[in-house]
Amino acid sequence: MFLAGGTIGLAFHTMPAFAEDAGNVQELQRVIDVQQKQLESQQKELDEQRRLLQELQTQIRSLSREADKDEKTSTDKRAPAKPTSAPLKTQAQKSTGLSDMDKRDRDSPSGSNVTYFDPTKKINIPGTNTSVGLHGLVQFQMFHDSVGLDNNRFDTATIPVDGGPSQTKYSVNPTQIHLSSVTEVPGGQVNTMISFDFNGELDRPDPRLRIAYGEFVSDEWGLGVLGGQAYATMFDMGAVPETLDFAGPAGLWQQRQPLLRFTKSLSTRALLEVSLETPENVSYIGADTEELTRWPDFAIAGTLRTGSKSHVRLAGLARDLRAEVPDGPRDSAVGWVAGLSGKLGLPFLGTKDNFKFNLHYGDGYGTQIKGGPAEGVFDPATSELELIGIFGAYGGIQHFWSKRYRSNLVYGYVDADNPEFLPGDTLDSTNYAAADFIWAPDEHVTLGIEYLWGRRENKDRAYETSNRYLLSSKFLF
Repeated sequence: MFLAGGTIGLAFHTMPAFAEDAGNVQELQRVIDVQQKQLESQQKELDEQRRLLQELQTQIRSLSREADKDEKTSTDKRAPAKPTSAPLKTQAQKSTGLSDMDKRDRDSPSGSNVTYFDPTKKINIPGTNTSVGLHGLVQFQMFHDSVGLDNNRFDTATIPVDGGPSQTKYSVNPTQIHLSSVTEVPGGQVNTMISFDFNGELDRPDPRLRIAYGEFVSDEWGLGVLGGQAYATMFDMGAVPETLDFAGPAGLWQQRQPLLRFTKSLSTRALLEVSLETPENVSYIGADTEELTRWPDFAIAGTLRTGSKSHVRLAGLARDLRAEVPDGPRDSAVGWVAGLSGKLGLPFLGTKDNFKFNLHYGDGYGTQIKGGPAEGVFDPATSELELIGIFGAYGGIQHFWSKRYRSNLVYGYVDADNPEFLPGDTLDSTNYAAADFIWAPDEHVTLGIEYLWGRRENKDRAYETSNRYLLSSKFLF
């Protein structure tokens, strides 16, 4: 009995200790659970902070690519642009013009057919090094022709020598849409551009592909490679006089065509361009182009910067031209052209005033320029392809009355050296002149009036002139 009682007493004595230990374990477990939850919460906060840091790093990379301001911004002393509207380019591209986007003149606007403008909105694709931009313009024009031309472009080669009724027309055909992208890659970046306008029939604005190319640009190696449809290499985009007539003066290199172009920076002031271009943009009098072309057009150009806003450029083109008369002879000839162009500042008139010019001479390239003749014609006596010689020139003075008001005086001329056996109504020469007054209340808005005069003369000296009175509005987005 004593033993049993002692055992029972011992059990009762130890139960509170076990109960106390169990309580301590539960308390420890509770503390562990609380700490576990705190750790999980902290881990979530760390993950969120890591994600925010990654986004900030992406934005910093984007801002560093966009840190280079336009010379236009510094010239106008504007406030720094927002990152979303910064140009799609690097410092090397800006200084050397390696990218096609940077070969246009940003300081003094040109016609809407050649001007490049930065996207209003740029979006970085998450998780990539690619930014895309959507931009374009909406342009309305109202014009009256003393001798109707039945087209939007004031193309002096189409003036009817036998006259025609006057016409008043309305047009939105110059309206354009552009989609561009920039992708950072090892050693440089890849740029793309796709552009449409609506310059179909005069009263039926049909979509038309203008530009579609991709290019690799390396500031490290000082080179660029472009493939696609772009302006011909003979065309100096930095030397185009401004006109409200979106197609520009007679003699202007008008073709946008498929090509492969290599660009190399020789120094901070010198640039070399070499390209192979489609040979299909040709036209003959009384003959057809052959279906098979042996060689592409070969173009080479060298640009020298003579100042921060001026340059001179030498360019040359060689062409293998082949033609045949239906059910008759076929022949080939070598077409060629040499050109000199540039932009010169006129500081004695104003800090932004300038003179732009282009001179070119050669044989068999008439389809390449505005207001030009055919490439050639078959000589009926010899059954040989005879090319038509051409001299072309255009130039323009731009004067800024103030930051918001400017004017342009522009002239263009094309002369064809026609063979004697061609008929008298063959195009011999064209003249083009334009004078305008432009108001730009904002960098996205251009309003203006322009007077244009044109003259076409045939080989037999018959001629006709036409006057165009143009009212234009252009809104960029």
